[in-house]
Amino acid sequence: MKKLSFALSGMAVTLLMAACSNSMNTTGGNHKLEGTSWKLTSLSSITGDLPKTPKEVTLQLDTGRVYGSGGCNRYFGSYSLNGSSLKFNGVASTKMFCQGAMEVEDGLMQSINNTDGYFIQGKWLSLLKGADTLAKFEASRTIPK
Repeated sequence: MKKLSFALSGMAVTLLMAACSNSMNTTGGNHKLEGTSWKLTSLSSITGDLPKTPKEVTLQLDTGRVYGSGGCNRYFGSYSLNGSSLKFNGVASTKMFCQGAMEVEDGLMQSINNTDGYFIQGKWLSLLKGADTLAKFEASRTIPK
């Protein structure tokens, strides 16, 4: 009986450790559109690797508000969701000039303005226009509430 009790205790500890390690995984798994900080990885308007920008290019959505960094300027606006339909509204940004970053920033703003849907697979977010991917992001962290 002691052997069975010891074996069951060992299994319980193993399961508990596995559950805790999965709940702390910040780079894998399924992420939600809202409440996640998304890092830009590609734009359909730029072939190959994205040029370096002074700041990380990000996208964050939270209860109807969108904001982030275009690599040089901060941007902000609103959005509406209906199922997998996503539409950005009134997106504006600061207007600084950063050598080498404007191609990325202009491409991001064009993608945001043309978005009509989105798709999330694991840690990847795609902004869509119909079936075409305009921009792709990787989840970088969950935003605490």
